[in-house]
Amino acid sequence: MAALSSATVIVEAGARSGTLHVAREAHALGRGVGAVPGPVTSAASTGTHLLLNEGTATLVTGHHDLATLTSGRRRQAPARTTGLSAARDLNAVDQNRPGRSF
Repeated sequence: MAALSSATVIVEAGARSGTLHVAREAHALGRGVGAVPGPVTSAASTGTHLLLNEGTATLVTGHHDLATLTSGRRRQAPARTTGLSAARDLNAVDQNRPGRSF
């Protein structure tokens, strides 16, 4: 999926969504990746927030951002030196999710 388009926009993705894999593959291929942020309280927004936080995706707030993604004039996200450690922090997100029972 990542190789078929010039840009990928993620609207919703859970913490363990396959959509995150597609977004990361698109980024690795040099394709534009954008993410639409959602409520911080929504489990369906966790993935988009992760992509934005790690610098894999750029913020999409309107149609003008889509034009930037597809034109190749993407802003490069700054390199991350701190923040999420994927496996450890995704497990923490899952354990802290309301309604989750083990």
